[in-house]
Amino acid sequence: MASPAVDSVGGPRENIPSEIVEKIREMITKGALAPGVHLRQAELAEQFGVSRVPVREALKLLAAESLVMHDQNRGFFVASVSSDEARQLYHIRRLVEGEVLSTIEWPDKAALAAFEKAVDEIERLQATGQRAEWAIHHRRFRQAVFDLSKEKFLVSEALRLWSLADRYRSLLAATQHPSTRPKGGSTDRHLLEALRRRDREKLLDVFNTDRGIIAENLLNILRSRGL
Repeated sequence: MASPAVDSVGGPRENIPSEIVEKIREMITKGALAPGVHLRQAELAEQFGVSRVPVREALKLLAAESLVMHDQNRGFFVASVSSDEARQLYHIRRLVEGEVLSTIEWPDKAALAAFEKAVDEIERLQATGQRAEWAIHHRRFRQAVFDLSKEKFLVSEALRLWSLADRYRSLLAATQHPSTRPKGGSTDRHLLEALRRRDREKLLDVFNTDRGIIAENLLNILRSRGL
């Protein structure tokens, strides 16, 4: 049987749009594509070494997530940001993600060992300033924790809202300052310890404190820029 066709983005042809989605999402998260930027299909196709077809499919997928806005006459744009939207978005995220965490089942020893390795890597990436990679591993860890819940609709909604917040992440470097984090390790480390101790009250307390810090810092940044 012939191998699946592969192009320069490195995956089988049917996977190219989803790979482009992740590449554009990462560029938005890193701030390489700022809110309001026009996403020109020809330029992106040349950058990724593909035709316009998978680029357009990727942009449609991002538009469905509201990370990208589509104007029938002008094309695709990175969605804008505002303090009003951020306030509502992070409030809803706090409610939904908190509800997911309140319904998780406690991980077994194998899962805890995997979480330990994940958090070690997250802290290494944060300490070395590799923010883009940190964001990817941080998301994977939180998704794995959310997946401990049987409330799969809530989990999918939590992840949808997480994606919707991607364009705000390039503004959030200030929230990673050590003075804003719990002592004794990262927030993910504290969440892991709560999971290990099966302490739901502590789990929710760490989560809510972290979400509050992030939301406050983000709103301060947006307001300082008149957004």
